[in-house]
Amino acid sequence: MMLDHLEYSEEEVIGSLRFENLLTGGSRIFYKTHFSPMLMMQGKVDEMFLSLNSKSGIEYPVLMNMVLSNNAQVPTVQAVGLHMAKRNKYEKGILEAKQAAEKALKENDLLLKMKAKLERHQDLLEQQLRELKRINQEHVEFNKVLSHDMQEPLRKMQLFAGLLEDKIEKDQVGEEFGFYLKKLQGLSEYSRDLLTRLQRYHSLERRMNDFTTGNLEEMIKSAITTLNIPKIQPDVSGLKVKEIRADIPKLTWVLKELLFNAYQFRSEDKPLHISIASELIKDNYYKTVQDAYRYTDFIQIRVRDNSKGFPDIDQGNFFGLLNKFHRESGKGLGLAYCKKIVDLHEGRIELKDNAEGGSQFIILLPYLP
Repeated sequence: MMLDHLEYSEEEVIGSLRFENLLTGGSRIFYKTHFSPMLMMQGKVDEMFLSLNSKSGIEYPVLMNMVLSNNAQVPTVQAVGLHMAKRNKYEKGILEAKQAAEKALKENDLLLKMKAKLERHQDLLEQQLRELKRINQEHVEFNKVLSHDMQEPLRKMQLFAGLLEDKIEKDQVGEEFGFYLKKLQGLSEYSRDLLTRLQRYHSLERRMNDFTTGNLEEMIKSAITTLNIPKIQPDVSGLKVKEIRADIPKLTWVLKELLFNAYQFRSEDKPLHISIASELIKDNYYKTVQDAYRYTDFIQIRVRDNSKGFPDIDQGNFFGLLNKFHRESGKGLGLAYCKKIVDLHEGRIELKDNAEGGSQFIILLPYLP
């Protein structure tokens, strides 16, 4: 009740005080000059601010609505007042609700944008998966060609060449015929071996072993034992990290191939020297995605030698299939095989310049504790 706030009883007000007597000085003047004339002329006044005085002199701000009524020939004024403190509270509530609605609208707009972006990514992913499925199917067909369609004609060529050699007496053919016959057999054998190696390279992913923990020094010893070349005695004093988690047999094969390359292309004028070092480093995990950075732990393995080295060639082509850089090179699959094994470990292999001459291979493998 307003009287409670003003500290009056009904007896003190009704029949004793006029409405303007409850107003403060400024509100009393405003009531007489504006409020009351407007009420008489328009019959109502909406949301007019007035200040009431309590019995103890405390000011009580009120927002007034008044209506003049002439019912039963007796003019009466019906008034409703809202304490301004409550109005402020209501307005604050309305403002907060408006801000919450605006925030929700903005968040909804952001969600719509994110949804649209996600749909674009899903479309891109769908295209990539379709392309990957197509490539995988081509790989299956390609592997079939390597394993049968191309192998079988070469096998028969070798067979018929051998039968021909057995049936033709040497005194009935000239040396030139015998030379070409042997050449044909050699080329057939070479082609069959090359196709077999290509098939192994192509199907390498399916022949990877489960990752296990191995000792890098023991893996190097195993590679040396397999090679059985006494001159290959690498310096392993730089191995700071020895425990490694990987496909141990395949990674051992990579070490064997790099050691054999150093021996095969060794310089004749100086003793062969090979050093293998390892350490834990930080490097960016992302190499394909542009402007993306996440530095994580890698095991770095360096294989240095003082061999003839390799010509200056683009890194992208250096580990390509059938690349040959020396007359002594084999079929050009060794380094490509090494790269594919390292790639399947989600690592990287690079060829760097060696200040002392020779070769320097750097292998980075994700550290898996």
